[in-house]
Amino acid sequence: MNWIADYIEGHGEEFWQRALKIHGYAELAGEERQSAAELCAMLEQAGFAVEQGLGSQPTAFRAVYGSGGPVIGFLCEYDALPKLNQTEGTCYNGDGRSGHGCGHNLLGVGAAAAAMALREEMEKGGLSGTLVVYGCPAEETLFGKTKMAEEGYFKELDVALAWHPEDHYCCGEVCHKAMDSIRFRFHGRSAHASVCPELGRSALDGAEMMSVGANYLREHVPDGVRIHYSYLSAGEKPNVVPDFAEVWYFVRSNRRRIVDQVTERLIQVARGAAMMSGTEVEWKFLARGNSTRINTTLAELAYGCMRRVPLPQWEEPELQLAAGLGESLGLPGTICGELTPPEGRELAGSGSTDFSAVSQTVPSVEINTVCFTRGTPGHHWAVTAQSCSPIGRKGMLYAAGVLAEMGKALLEDPGLLSRAREEYLARAE
Repeated sequence: MNWIADYIEGHGEEFWQRALKIHGYAELAGEERQSAAELCAMLEQAGFAVEQGLGSQPTAFRAVYGSGGPVIGFLCEYDALPKLNQTEGTCYNGDGRSGHGCGHNLLGVGAAAAAMALREEMEKGGLSGTLVVYGCPAEETLFGKTKMAEEGYFKELDVALAWHPEDHYCCGEVCHKAMDSIRFRFHGRSAHASVCPELGRSALDGAEMMSVGANYLREHVPDGVRIHYSYLSAGEKPNVVPDFAEVWYFVRSNRRRIVDQVTERLIQVARGAAMMSGTEVEWKFLARGNSTRINTTLAELAYGCMRRVPLPQWEEPELQLAAGLGESLGLPGTICGELTPPEGRELAGSGSTDFSAVSQTVPSVEINTVCFTRGTPGHHWAVTAQSCSPIGRKGMLYAAGVLAEMGKALLEDPGLLSRAREEYLARAE
């Protein structure tokens, strides 16, 4: 009897309706009140004891079932992105509102569904242990899990299991980049830009000189470093020397120590720009994220479970949607249908995620399942469109089944937990 598969199949429509509701809420990082409430209600109905509001984050939650060890964690995300609203379809039809351009409506429900299905297996199959579902807000700002880890959450877990929607399958060997998120604020002195410009000290000049310096800095950093920035404030009218400017920087690398080194050099650039422009500069770190500590033991477990759980079969509605999106975006118009075996080594990623903070706290793995057509760009309206489509639905339910099967294997095999822990300790930097 496969209680996990039966449970997910029997509750598939309920899970999908929850995902569609969160898709409609499309709440930005730190504002996910309705989305968190939806997931909490879902877990409470399944017999989990839910605690809402964790530490400094009112939209974080913790849901627990069972007692004693082992303790298996499942990680939910549910924040959306600005200006990516979109309904299902092959052409852009958004209206400028926020939208789930990273598929976190699928992610949150899929992770919760996995825990619920494993609870069913524990009840009917006599397995013992504790399941903890963490609701993790603000992933898109790299803040949620990073702050939760700083405040002591996740340490209770023996293993943390996570997933993310993608256009391909992956069993969790990718090392995502460490990243600093920093805002620099330049303060100057306003004046009439034509009548008495000599009295002004342009904060915008300071910010622009910093940008020039940062772009020259790119020539002198290790391979794999990424520096990008966005102006948040740059003055309002051309005839007023701006007394305030703000610019937001991300610095990334595959190793935390390199991020530290490059960030220190960037701060020196900001100081020099302030000196040249006669302004003052201050800075604030919004997040300081680590790189991912991969775990090949858990990745191999994930691959085995991904092979056991039947892969989604793409039917005519999904194939037509893929073809239409391919025509609109110049993509292949196809959907991935094959698994890639693990390579047994760390694979360099290009993005950053606060999941890495959990991976540095306890043995962890984050898998990917196919929820989008091949080549779909991240943080794009096409992701939002597919996050409420049959492709997204099938990928979410498949992920729930895989994570639940992984949790079951970990509850049944103490040796597997020990090997994952040993590897986790061995990979400490």
